[in-house]
Amino acid sequence: MRKTLNVIAAAAVVAIAVVGVAGAAPATDPGITSKSILLGGTFPESGEAAAYGVIPRAEAAYFDWFNAHHSIHGRKIKWKYYDDGYDPSQTVPQTRRLVEQDHVFAIFDSLGTATQLAVRPYLNQRKVPQTLLASGSVFWGTQYKKYPWTIGFIPDYIGEGTFYGIYIRTHVKNPKIAVLAQNDEYGDTYLKGLRKGLKKLSSKIVAVQKYDVTDATVAPQMTKLSQSKANVFVDFATPKASLQSLILKDKLGWHGLNVINSVSASPLYMNLVKTAAGANAVDGSVSDTYIKDASNPAQAKDPGVKLFKRIMTKYFPKGNTNDAFNMFGMSAAWTVTYALQHSGKTPTRKGFMRALEHMNTTKNPFLINGLRLRTTSRDHFAVQQIIGIRWRGSIWHTFGRRYNWSH
Repeated sequence: MRKTLNVIAAAAVVAIAVVGVAGAAPATDPGITSKSILLGGTFPESGEAAAYGVIPRAEAAYFDWFNAHHSIHGRKIKWKYYDDGYDPSQTVPQTRRLVEQDHVFAIFDSLGTATQLAVRPYLNQRKVPQTLLASGSVFWGTQYKKYPWTIGFIPDYIGEGTFYGIYIRTHVKNPKIAVLAQNDEYGDTYLKGLRKGLKKLSSKIVAVQKYDVTDATVAPQMTKLSQSKANVFVDFATPKASLQSLILKDKLGWHGLNVINSVSASPLYMNLVKTAAGANAVDGSVSDTYIKDASNPAQAKDPGVKLFKRIMTKYFPKGNTNDAFNMFGMSAAWTVTYALQHSGKTPTRKGFMRALEHMNTTKNPFLINGLRLRTTSRDHFAVQQIIGIRWRGSIWHTFGRRYNWSH
């Protein structure tokens, strides 16, 4: 009997020891160790939208700088991304690869509306954070109850489109509007916002032409739009098609105001059009921004611009500081490190999402001064402020007051 009791007692001690070890070292979420946090994303480094391919490289540069100067409670950021060619059929396997093979902590800043809609159910079912997406789909902010593991970053396309409609309605006498839009949710959402901003003047949209991302050229669409004799051209295209459209518009002898969505309004691209078609092709164009502009001499002494240039010089020397996508990438990278720092000493996926849903800061050095990143449990739109910009000479100039909106 005594021997049996001793065996039971010994077993109990072992059990207590095991529980004690488990309690002292609880299992962590995938992608996090005592020294690192692994983030992953998908971007089009090839294909029709390859212009976006610099974004993850700018983010890598920021993470390199961050790791050299800071940490997430002793942890360094690891960053892994794959090329999906802006094609949802590639985004799905590449995202699964990040989750199931690389075991990332979270998906960060993956780019594209259609691409991210394709993986949203999968990531939410797996409870993998799908965060700070490089897409202005309104869904990321409005459907958080159904998809609680998803949150966007950039201004939503409806809000931005509304700003363009308001500008046209208040600044253009007797507008006749022709629109080029991508043939998907991206283009449709911009159009919805434009009509909202125009209000009764939405009837002044006299022509709409849509193009597919795989189209080699938008020449047929631009030819038809030029025949509308519109005095306002609204460009809801991604960079390659946008560049083509602005050059073709000039060659077709079609004059009138250009309203260009911020996605395609990088100073780098505007100057490419100017070189190819002449200053008249872009002079006076209108767009908007929420990030700083390293190409503008007036911002040269801004601390955020100076930091951006230092990081680019050391960690991404082949990158172009005049490409707004690099500034955007760093603004997103700063935001994810900010959220991770507020996710607890041992960040968890739940804690990370909670931090992303409770941001309230104006300290992002790469966003326009004073812009507040604010989210709540009921407001999942991180950036809801933009400012108008007008192209003169070789740079964008801001005008008017900030445009703010809420959902």
